[in-house]
Amino acid sequence: MSYDEILLCIFGLFLVSYIPRVLPFALLGNRQLPRFFHLWLQYVPTAVFGALIFTSIFGSGAEGFRFSWENKELVASIVVLPVAAATKSLPYSIITGLVTYWAAQQVL
Repeated sequence: MSYDEILLCIFGLFLVSYIPRVLPFALLGNRQLPRFFHLWLQYVPTAVFGALIFTSIFGSGAEGFRFSWENKELVASIVVLPVAAATKSLPYSIITGLVTYWAAQQVL
């Protein structure tokens, strides 16, 4: 692969990842969104986060789901859930999860 092809590939990847991020702001930046759409968008970060951590906690369908007390990620998530619900604080939730995961590694 030549230097020009590598630069072309990098530029193409830049465009493919940059345009979808900027285009909504460019098109909708000066418009007022409908209320239902604004309310719906509030749930997107939570849904994406849940999708990202699901396989880390429970395993994947191909490997088999891990529902046992030996699953350190599951134990940490069970402890973090009430802390996050009570405090609504990301730092407290992260610290609780890290400490619980560390303790689970030491015990399990």
